[in-house]
Amino acid sequence: MEPVSTCKLFGAVRAAAAMKNTLPVIHGPRGCGYHIRYLLTARGGKRIRIASTELVEEDVVFGASDKLRRTLMNADETHHPDLMVVMSSCATSIIGEDIRRVAEESAGDLGSEVITVSAGGFESTQGEGYEEVMTALIEKFCLEGEPPREPGVNIIGEFRGGPDLRHITGSLEMMGVSVNCVLTAGCTLDDVRRIPSAHLNLSFCDVSGIGPCRLLEEKFGIPFHHHPFPMGLSNSREFYAGILRYFSIDYPLEEVYHDFMDALMDRAAELKGLRAAIVSGPTRAAALAGLLSELGMEVALVSMDMIGEYTLENLGRVPGFRSRVLVGTDVSDVEDALRDAEPDVIVGGLAETCLSEGLRVPLVDVMHGSVLTAGFQGALNVADKIRDAVSCSRG
Repeated sequence: MEPVSTCKLFGAVRAAAAMKNTLPVIHGPRGCGYHIRYLLTARGGKRIRIASTELVEEDVVFGASDKLRRTLMNADETHHPDLMVVMSSCATSIIGEDIRRVAEESAGDLGSEVITVSAGGFESTQGEGYEEVMTALIEKFCLEGEPPREPGVNIIGEFRGGPDLRHITGSLEMMGVSVNCVLTAGCTLDDVRRIPSAHLNLSFCDVSGIGPCRLLEEKFGIPFHHHPFPMGLSNSREFYAGILRYFSIDYPLEEVYHDFMDALMDRAAELKGLRAAIVSGPTRAAALAGLLSELGMEVALVSMDMIGEYTLENLGRVPGFRSRVLVGTDVSDVEDALRDAEPDVIVGGLAETCLSEGLRVPLVDVMHGSVLTAGFQGALNVADKIRDAVSCSRG
């Protein structure tokens, strides 16, 4: 009755909108584009551009292929995108609008490239939307490529830019590993075309990243490495160590790790014994649980909107993990579970603000903020945010 996850169209728009000079075009009523743009803007704090055919009742009854064609022409002339990603909505999926035919017939009159995704919200979840956009990009634009002489990787299934992604790519490059393409956060269409020119694909997202990685392995023989999002000291060390071993790179990772471990233990002295509840997507759940465990905190609850292929396995690897786990339950069920868990702090995102205020439990947003949470320094930052939130709530 009160869902905690959203639809396929949202996932498709989010994946496409994360690319540079790429325009999502929704073939559907204006509300679909408006509400998704509003939510993505609120979460990311930056302008999101989404075009819409703005269907009305007459269009749904009689069809709107001509309106889609005009929208593509106008969007191409007005915004000059490198790529337009045309998506159906619930309305146009139900009435059977052939968006692929319209896109193919219009392609010769457009300056931009076009791909199409069937994205009726009822068809599946946001994870399927992410994956289908990436698959369509790979199928159309990834041709044979030569691996670079220096170690190079792609990050597959990452849609959020900001300090975390900059830190991860910067750390890899400092270790001598170039990042060829991040699909799709901040990548260009030319970056997508260069995906085959990498030695290894990396995925943090086991909901939407594994399928495209397997497709790239099948098409181009590029192996992939899946690992939880590199948050927390031990988790980050394992992530970077695996890549260093793969490329046989000598780097003083252990020295850096131990320097930060001393600092983290100072934070742990203040946080040890506190009860925490994690409300997150599957990409960060295991990493957060590991970090809180390192800080000596008790993870009383992990609530996720969905799970991927490796999510529960990754959680099971967290030392001492015995928490209650909820997957895809209603908001009211999450609220009841939080009340039962009696946490000292909720670690989640903006969507948990109402739960935090209703239960009078401080919230630490690690999902959408501008503060670094990844890597060694990110672990210290998260610890500081938790300490400050708990201290403030206690006056």
